[in-house]
Amino acid sequence: MTHPSSVPFDPQHLAAQFSAAQINEAKARIPAAELGVPSSVTEAMAVQEITSSALPSEPLGYKVARSPDGIPVVGRLWPLSLDGDQTVAEFPWRAGVKIEVEIAVTLASALPPRAEGYSIDEIRAAIGRVHLGVEILDSRIAEGGKAPYLLFLADRLGNGGYALGPSVPQSLLDLNGEKQLVVRLGETTIYAAEARHPTGNVMDWLSGWASKSDRPADSLSAGEIITTGSLCGAPVAEQPGLLTVEIEGGYTMAVRLTA
Repeated sequence: MTHPSSVPFDPQHLAAQFSAAQINEAKARIPAAELGVPSSVTEAMAVQEITSSALPSEPLGYKVARSPDGIPVVGRLWPLSLDGDQTVAEFPWRAGVKIEVEIAVTLASALPPRAEGYSIDEIRAAIGRVHLGVEILDSRIAEGGKAPYLLFLADRLGNGGYALGPSVPQSLLDLNGEKQLVVRLGETTIYAAEARHPTGNVMDWLSGWASKSDRPADSLSAGEIITTGSLCGAPVAEQPGLLTVEIEGGYTMAVRLTA
């Protein structure tokens, strides 16, 4: 992890820095030392809120995760492609881009925050569709995920885009190493191993976020897309090209990284 920054934290200024870097993908990433670091999850999420307010309200999607202190957190997915299996979504490539293959869900009914939280069965009942998805990791911070965590959280957990792929059976929400996952970039295989969530439970981080009683009142609304965490770590995409994904059982999708 990098040394703490001496730059004062200003949520408006930090959001503006991230937004400028998002618009200008060719611009070099910003060293963490040049950025003001939030002191809490609340401050980091405030930066996300400012950044998101400048984005279109639809489509709305988030990645769920858990902080090193065990706090459920999210990051806005943008740009978010909903083309599924109709076309191949395209995202800009630059050195250092990483990818994650994930299982995503679209909510058919809302899960508003409540004190008693939600059981897994209640969350599953609110899910309308389950999808294969690919997240592009392209942080605006030079150090990416090695930056101070709260700074990385303010940067939408490094999200650089997301492609919502074809529908898959809801049984894939129970995936824990039972199926093989192969990811290729062009002719090069960049991952070939078990499809396994970091916690061993695809629903884990979604469950944690759903049961966080102090999350925003409008979070987990009907129609919202939630992606649940990587099944393949975060392999680096060393070059632009066609990225193809196949989970054992014939579940496939592709995205293109363009130079």
